Amino acid sequence: MTISADTWAIVLATAIGPIGAVSISLWRESRRSVRSGRLHVFRTLMATRRVPISNDHVNALNLVEVNFYKCQKVEAAWREYKNHLNSRGPEDDVWRESKEKLLAQMLSEMASILGFNIQAMDIFKGGYVPKGWEHNFSRQSAAMEFIYELSQGTKTLPLWIKGVTRSPEDSGSNKPRS
Repeated sequence: MTISADTWAIVLATAIGPIGAVSISLWRESRRSVRSGRLHVFRTLMATRRVPISNDHVNALNLVEVNFYKCQKVEAAWREYKNHLNSRGPEDDVWRESKEKLLAQMLSEMASILGFNIQAMDIFKGGYVPKGWEHNFSRQSAAMEFIYELSQGTKTLPLWIKGVTRSPEDSGSNKPRS
């Protein structure tokens, strides 16, 4: 009994077809997973680029080296940004502007990998943070610093006893508070 070439083709297609389909599905899912991870990091960093300190921002920064592995331009920009963040110089206006430019450059490189055409300057100038957030952050930082200084003994807690001592507001008046 001889099996024809058509029969062999059908047998071969029946055996290899499902294996090929599963392989292609796994390959596509892997690529989709990589892109999804990269988009998560990119979107988080874009959303938090104007927030001075954010857990989401720091967590996304720590994922850059994993999710953009072997993306040489992103890795180089990330290293430069990380080195700047870890520098021990004063965090003055020049340092902050340099930090923002390095972040914008890194985000621009990520955008390029993801197929977005966003220039670093657009990222640098973009974003929004309400003034109220900056005010609240400043007040919270000042309060935390005061509590820390209290705990270290470098600050004292002002105390006025009602009816016995005068508060700074009453210092102009001669009568005790009641």
